[in-house]
Amino acid sequence: MCVRGLNRTGKSNRADSYEKWLRLLAREIANRQRSGWEVVLIDVSADDFVRYCRETGANPHFHTFRGIASAKAIGKFS
Repeated sequence: MCVRGLNRTGKSNRADSYEKWLRLLAREIANRQRSGWEVVLIDVSADDFVRYCRETGANPHFHTFRGIASAKAIGKFS
């Protein structure tokens, strides 16, 4: 599905390429650091995501992805 199709206005800041995703990520990290946040990058593989959904009964969507990243960051999921 086209990412643009998810946005009714036709404008999207979602990445439509890996290069754009890297630029958006770098900008987000820089913005957070300028605001005083400590940024910690967490590696979440597709296998981790599937296992996390299976073990917790969570639905596979963006909020679940954030949940697994948070759990990995504090050592509650490895």
